[in-house]
Parts: sequence; C-alpha cells; structure tokens
Amino acid sequence: MVDVSDPPRGGAPRAAAEYLFFTEQTLATFRAAASCIVPDDEGSPGAGSDAAIAIADRALSARPARDRRLLGTFLRAVELLPVLRYGRTFSALAHADRVATLAWLENTRLSAKLRQGFFGLKTFALMGYYSQGDVWGDIGYPGPRLDAPYYRLRARE
Repeated sequence: MVDVSDPPRGGAPRAAAEYLFFTEQTLATFRAAASCIVPDDEGSPGAGSDAAIAIADRALSARPARDRRLLGTFLRAVELLPVLRYGRTFSALAHADRVATLAWLENTRLSAKLRQGFFGLKTFALMGYYSQGDVWGDIGYPGPRLDAPYYRLRARE
C-alpha cells in the first residue's frame, strides 16, 4: 500500500535526488505538466506542488518496473516533442504552449500510445493533488469514512 500522507511543506522545491521515481529531467517535465493539469491558485497549491509530486512519486515508485519505464520514457518524449514545433523543450515553454502541447497529446490520432501516456501522466498528477488532506476541504470532501468495513478489517490486522 502506498503511503499518501502529506510530506512536509515549505522551503525551496525538492531536488530529484529526494524522490524514488523522478530524475532531474523527468521531475521538471512532470512538474510543468502537472501545473497545467491542476494549476496553482489562491489558497490551493496545484498539482505541481512538492506535496503533490511527493505523493505521485511514492505511487509511481510502487508500480511495476514496466510501468515505471513506460512513464519515464513518455516524460522524456514530452520534454522533447515541443522542440519540433516551438524550438524549446516542454519545461522551457510558456504556460499557454504547455497547455497546447498537452491538449495535442490528449487528443492526437497519431498514436494511441501518446494518448495513453498523457492519461497516465494526468492520473498521477490528479492523484498527487487530490490525495492531499488540505485539498479535501477546498472541494468539500470530508475525508475517508474510517468506520467503513475496509478500515475496520485493516484495524484488526
């Protein structure tokens, strides 16, 4: 089971060496993409926050090696694909160009693998964001029901 408890907040963005899945390159790409999927706004850190990325990192590091390899390859492709159109890597693009690139990946008919990769990226960005306890109140979610049968069974273990 993946621990999704909130990591400590504050300070400078965490370095890739502090993560289990992300490398320096894939961290920059994931942070830039996640910030487009759920942008920061007043009172909400967005999916590109250290807390959200740490949650996604723990979940990704628990995936099978094949899944980790596929998402790592996809993140490297996302970083390089915009060079063909914009002359810059994904993490160096302006926000609007990042959004356009992600929209293209989400809807392209060029390859189903690109759409699958986008939805994998989106899934982990959303997991990182919505798993933060601070976000639950913002969306009116009271948190998990600890009296549900699943939690009662786990308490006996």
